[in-house]
Amino acid sequence: MRLLDAMIELATQVGYQQVSIAQVSSRAGVSSATFYEQFADKEACLVAAYWDAARRMVAPLQLMDGGDWSAAARTALEQLFAELQASPDAGRLLLVESQAAGPRMRAEREEALERFERRIEEGLDSARSGGETLDVPATVLVGAVRSIAVWRLRSHAEAELPLLVDDLLEWMGSYTTPVENGRWSTSAKAVLPVDAPAFPPPTPPPPTRLPRGRHGLPAGVIARSQLTRLVYGTAEVMMDKGYANATVTDIVAAAGVSREVFYQHFSDKLHAFLEAQRYSTQEVLDACAAAYFSAEEWPERVWNALQTLTGLIVSHPSLAHLRLVECYAAGPSALSRSEDIVRSFTVFLGEGYRYRPEAGGLPRLSSQAIAGAIFEIVYRHIARGETAALSGQVPLLAYVALAPFTGSQEAIRLVTELGTRQTSNGAR
Repeated sequence: MRLLDAMIELATQVGYQQVSIAQVSSRAGVSSATFYEQFADKEACLVAAYWDAARRMVAPLQLMDGGDWSAAARTALEQLFAELQASPDAGRLLLVESQAAGPRMRAEREEALERFERRIEEGLDSARSGGETLDVPATVLVGAVRSIAVWRLRSHAEAELPLLVDDLLEWMGSYTTPVENGRWSTSAKAVLPVDAPAFPPPTPPPPTRLPRGRHGLPAGVIARSQLTRLVYGTAEVMMDKGYANATVTDIVAAAGVSREVFYQHFSDKLHAFLEAQRYSTQEVLDACAAAYFSAEEWPERVWNALQTLTGLIVSHPSLAHLRLVECYAAGPSALSRSEDIVRSFTVFLGEGYRYRPEAGGLPRLSSQAIAGAIFEIVYRHIARGETAALSGQVPLLAYVALAPFTGSQEAIRLVTELGTRQTSNGAR
């Protein structure tokens, strides 16, 4: 349908939030009245375009069905990357712009992912006795492939994708386990107990308003307080209303400052969003780096960094939502900063290539795949409003990070030991 093609083209050229119904109708060569005969609103058209792209690119993929996981994965990756190379605009809408819309599109996307990942899980669980399967959840595989594909699509380097199949397969192969062992990563053992101690300890609450009247505080202190309140106010409004529906009026009300104060710090809503994103990102990276270097051994360093990351998200869900979820609606600059967060995490994986001799031969793409997989799990918890459960995911996240470098069985041993130590220390 011409309207769907027009939505795909425009959303990937200027961003979904910037597209109007008049533009879609004009690009399709129809009237706005004809548009409304087909769709109730712009988001309904996006949903239809999303499912059209999914049917063409994802539904036909041949997945594992009791046979060799490697052969099935190769076929699926080659099919998907060929489609993305042939239709990059549809790929960008499927993997990027669909996340810039509202809760209706988000629910449709989640349904599509659940269907696809269920097919993967069924294939991995149906591996024949005596063979091997992959000991990772389907979400890990989807997150890694999606992240790597998005980086190439956004830089118009989709022609590189078919060249990455062998490296991706080698990374996936680092999670293989005999079928008889079972899949630890999808069992209850991969999650910390509900009553496990939180880490790090809860951080201070957002700043309160300064005293009214004459208080004698220096101008710099006042400005910092106002800026911090605006950062938290922006995050709260974005999580509550979404970027598209949020206004400067909403932000100043949440922050408890005047419009004049807002415009002393920011030029508009987007500027406030980007500064809130920058502020929280630097705080997270600094805290994760400090936690990482607090341990001697590399596996424990990775564990500590992940504990800190999830702990900060649990403590400040609105900032995490702004940083990783609402960024798609805020446009290219916000999305680039979000991608920088994922790339930054690869720094914590560099030591892994020296952990044992076998790790040195892993493709460097492994770091990108791991970071993409970890942040896919994090993203989904935040988007679903399930941030409180993220602390319990540390064993799984650490296993995903460690297994390619240590071997899957050694990674299970390490994260089990670290999880037991954390629980014991909390009890004491």
